Amino acid sequence: MLKFIRGKGQQPTAERQKLQKDLFAFRKTIQHGFPNKPTAFAWDYSLRLMIIGTASGAIKVFGRPGVEFYGQHTTESGENAVTKIIAIPNEGRVVSLCDDNSLHLWEINESSLVETKSLSLEGKLKKISAMCLESNGDHLLLGTEGGNIYLLNLKSFTVSDNIIYQDVVMQNVPEDYKINPGAVEAIAEQPGHPDNILIGYNRGLMVLWNKATPGAQQTFVSTQQLESIYWVSETRFVSSHNDGSYAFWGAGNDTVPESTTLYGPFPCKAVSKILAHPISDDEEIILFSGGMPRASYGDRHTITAMTKEKHVVFDFTSKVIDFFTVMPKEEEDGKSALQTPEALIVLAEEELVAIDLTNPDWKMMALPYLVSLHASAVTCSQHIPNVPQNLWESITAAGKAQTEHLYSDKSWPIDGGLILTANTANKNTPVNNELLLTGHEDGTVRFWNASDVALTPLYKYNSSVLFTGEHLDVLEQPPEDEEDEWPPFRKVGTFDPYSDDPRLAVKKVLLCPLSSTLVVAGTAGHVITAVISSEPINKEIKAVTMNIVNDRDGFVWKGHDQLPARSTSISFGVGFQPQSLLQLHPPAAITALALHSEWGLLAAGTAHGLAVFDYTRAKTVSVKCTLNPNDLSGAGDTPISRRKSFKKSLRESFRRLRKGRSQRRTNASSPTRNTVPEKKKDPPSQASTPAGDLSPIEAKPVERQVEARPTDDSLGSMVRCLYFARSYIISMQNTTPTLWAGTNNGTVYVFTLAIPAGARRTEEDINCTLGKEIQLKHRAPVIAITILDGSSIPLPEPLEAEKGVAPGPDMSSPHRVVIASEEQFKIFNLPSLKPFCKYKLTAHEGSRVRKTGFAKFTCSLEPAGVHEETCLLCLTNLGDCLLLSIPELRRQLNAAAIKREDINGISSLTFTKAGQALYLHSSSELQRISLSATRVTKAQCVLNLPPNARATDEPTGEVREEGRIEGTAENEGELQGSQPVPAPRTMSENGTLVSTGTESPKEPSLRPAASTTEVNGDDDRNDLSSIGDITIDSVKDHLLNATSSEELHSRLAGLKMEVTSRTSEISTQNQSLVVKTTTVITQAPSNGTSNGDIEASPTNDLQQLNSTTVEREIASGTETTTTHATITLPPNVEISAADLANLEVTTTTVTTENSKAPLARPEEVGS
Repeated sequence: MLKFIRGKGQQPTAERQKLQKDLFAFRKTIQHGFPNKPTAFAWDYSLRLMIIGTASGAIKVFGRPGVEFYGQHTTESGENAVTKIIAIPNEGRVVSLCDDNSLHLWEINESSLVETKSLSLEGKLKKISAMCLESNGDHLLLGTEGGNIYLLNLKSFTVSDNIIYQDVVMQNVPEDYKINPGAVEAIAEQPGHPDNILIGYNRGLMVLWNKATPGAQQTFVSTQQLESIYWVSETRFVSSHNDGSYAFWGAGNDTVPESTTLYGPFPCKAVSKILAHPISDDEEIILFSGGMPRASYGDRHTITAMTKEKHVVFDFTSKVIDFFTVMPKEEEDGKSALQTPEALIVLAEEELVAIDLTNPDWKMMALPYLVSLHASAVTCSQHIPNVPQNLWESITAAGKAQTEHLYSDKSWPIDGGLILTANTANKNTPVNNELLLTGHEDGTVRFWNASDVALTPLYKYNSSVLFTGEHLDVLEQPPEDEEDEWPPFRKVGTFDPYSDDPRLAVKKVLLCPLSSTLVVAGTAGHVITAVISSEPINKEIKAVTMNIVNDRDGFVWKGHDQLPARSTSISFGVGFQPQSLLQLHPPAAITALALHSEWGLLAAGTAHGLAVFDYTRAKTVSVKCTLNPNDLSGAGDTPISRRKSFKKSLRESFRRLRKGRSQRRTNASSPTRNTVPEKKKDPPSQASTPAGDLSPIEAKPVERQVEARPTDDSLGSMVRCLYFARSYIISMQNTTPTLWAGTNNGTVYVFTLAIPAGARRTEEDINCTLGKEIQLKHRAPVIAITILDGSSIPLPEPLEAEKGVAPGPDMSSPHRVVIASEEQFKIFNLPSLKPFCKYKLTAHEGSRVRKTGFAKFTCSLEPAGVHEETCLLCLTNLGDCLLLSIPELRRQLNAAAIKREDINGISSLTFTKAGQALYLHSSSELQRISLSATRVTKAQCVLNLPPNARATDEPTGEVREEGRIEGTAENEGELQGSQPVPAPRTMSENGTLVSTGTESPKEPSLRPAASTTEVNGDDDRNDLSSIGDITIDSVKDHLLNATSSEELHSRLAGLKMEVTSRTSEISTQNQSLVVKTTTVITQAPSNGTSNGDIEASPTNDLQQLNSTTVEREIASGTETTTTHATITLPPNVEISAADLANLEVTTTTVTTENSKAPLARPEEVGS
């Protein structure tokens, strides 16, 4: 009972709520890396912007590094691939065509890309197959499969009545083409003659058509199927064909040209796109994709570039989507000098490649953004803030030395947009160098500059040079120059997903920035320590082997062998050079790694136990085997444990299925199935389980029954986390260096370390003894251990206090240790190890802990102070991010960050110490999110549009509302619940909308409510649970505790409720139906209802003060329901209608149009 009374008073105070709002806010900010599955590519030559569309309906616009805009097509049917993009010059507008034949007009407004108009063409014959923008920018010509050409008026975004019919064009063409010339394959306007367009039909007929007369000026007939056309000059154009040939034609010249099949005479693949640019008076450069001989090189993805002297076939490792050339910026004085292309930009399926055409060798250009993270698949990552300047410079210099010969030094040609540096200027803070390290499948570790919007590569460390093997020796040989190879291929790009040996994959990577020490741990039980050096060196690295299972006689390892270490001397370039190589036996993958650079120690854990290694002396310290003594079958070498028979596991699976089915049946048969328990459910589980009825157990208001874990699980021995710290472990008198290890079956081992001091450190051995062993009762895997100092702040990293980077730990009060298992967080006092408090995640909310971290959150206080708090961050297996205060473990924020189906995203997330996080949003792309209201990395950029660029625009109310931008930093901390959000067209960065009507009617949309306008991917989802879970009780408490009318007024002003309507569907066949939405705010007379009740039914006997009713009529189809919220005030409080007008209640209703059969029980709908 006491607990219950205490529980009621847990609502945070008004001051605390304001502070929470200033400290914590969830939003998705920017994306790094390469877009997943790109499908369309365009170049805005006037504003110098590059635009990419993807298969998931995303549109991304890039200018100079740091200028990025994102948009997302939202469709009811799910993902909608972008097939073509056209940029409208000088206006900052883009037209996209999707694969459902719909056209969308986008505008870049301040710092986001907003869809303003859309149009859909129906019918198979109207399927758009070619698009061309008129040079005056009035119309977009749409060529279709049926052969007609429609004109889309870009001002009104409607199709005009003026149609170029195929039959009319056909009237004066040669007889044999009158039958059916096929779909419109290409349209191109003749330069200098805006009324003339060249229409290319699929079967090879091309017509120069005058739109003004209208009539055909000239026809060109090719015998081969047409792929693309391009005007080289006013009178000359080139066409490319399906048989690998191309031909140059002259307007006004009737001779049929000879076509060139460059890579013939055998059958060749189609030349899908061709460009030709004059580079001098008598010479031109020709660029085309495809055209390879089918038999010998049919599988190559190529682009050919050739002039009279030079001929190169750029060979890509993935399919070429599209390419364009960049012309130099036009000179101010307007000289009509010959424009020669300066760069070729190619979008392939897995990477972007830029080639410098002004360079005599046509070298690649280094990319400032859109670099393929997944050149080899990412296997692990680490984020390092505050990298010292000298280390940063050494890494950058080493990276330059690696790539000098590969790239041209020309500056990046795509330089549109302006960066607003107002943000950094007013803070006068030094630039914070942030590194992101990614470990890859091929044994490399890549260093990225993550301090800014663009993620740029700095350096690559390759661990495979330490090992031998037939596949690894290939690395040493220089590539042979085959002078006479035809076609003259040249490999370009960095995407190379094939790893030579799966054992090379990096499992864990750690960098200590203060001692410049890098530790890389791999799949074959090898751990490499490396230190940065500015001098190349030749040396031999001796491997030190440590046997973890040395005390288990019967142990047999059935997994892969270790990688053979190279015994000869190896030459290492500038950069990180290996100091020691530790090889664990059995060579299982490393599952945990810890480094303490001050003590010169590292610890590595595997499925069998852990090893402690002194890397300064390259000496072993100790090993601890965690295997169950009875189990010597060799855990970790197979995903299914060997002892379980296959038959037994099958039998168990079927039992589980049968049990689930019988429970489902009993559920469905009870008529009042889910009505009662849902009301009683405790608030936390509402916030975290969007599905209203996952299982009968969850519906109970009590804790969930967490499945007991078996004690003899063979993977229980796996070491999940390791942690070095100096703390009070033996007594409160003095501190001891310790190593903590947590395993998969909930055991925590605490080792004490005796480290010789001073000069003796290099001569004497370190001693490591097991001091304590803790067994968690619930036996869940221990995934993180951290010690908090006397002021509840995690102990600083090694060397941080010594080098003055962080203040020293508070040693005056007792320390505590936070042990995070998959099911709960528990804090123990040290050295007694008595429990201090805990937070049960699985029992309360049904989710499991996947990742944890600590972050410092700061916000400025009124006069001039700064408030800072350290919080525990946690990501669950459902993709929710939680923030817990320490040491009391109270929840501050709960945000739905990642889709629960996205297992790779959840497993790849890394928290930063500033309250941000990065995760793989697809295999090639990182999404950055922020949980802090003040620390946000996002694009601060605008377009430099010419004056009156959009002067002709008629501003419609709807469009202006949708384009509401949060581009500036001022109002970032605000909850967006106070503005009405337009429901009709909502943008969201990853295609998901919180609170859409696409969930099934049974599921109350209880994911944290989001604002439905996202800016540049800033998902300003300030989740409501950041102010405690708002429930009917909490509103009632909030209002009832008001003692006077004034206080109530102030409380009402602070109460912004966001009511997200519960989606249930009303189906109507053909009859008409009127739906009313009423929001009634009433004041109770003195004999009224129980004080402060919030009623969910319309009131009749109460005096109505403010009521709004919205009526909608539905002819047929379905419609989502509405929400009634009534706030009844206590009788002793007077309030005027004017005050109520200031009370903001936002109702977001999202309509879904999916016809379904009528509901079985329509009477449930009104609730």
